[in-house]
Amino acid sequence: MFTFPVASILIGIIGYFIFKNIYLAPILVALISIIANLTILHSLLWFWLILYTLLSLLAGLCVKLLSALKSPTKQSGHF
Repeated sequence: MFTFPVASILIGIIGYFIFKNIYLAPILVALISIIANLTILHSLLWFWLILYTLLSLLAGLCVKLLSALKSPTKQSGHF
């Protein structure tokens, strides 16, 4: 029951660290979900497909924001 949401969140986090882009991992989650939905699940779970894609996007966005807060920006000429 918690496997797919946790997997999509982890893919969003790992995808941001690998690609440094918040959009590639959710696209991957969406493509895998669409293929599974059309072949295995028989088009019954489009709501969950959208939800898992959004979870992956939000996880990547949170990691991006946290990493931006963690690393201070360099200011040239100011001490």
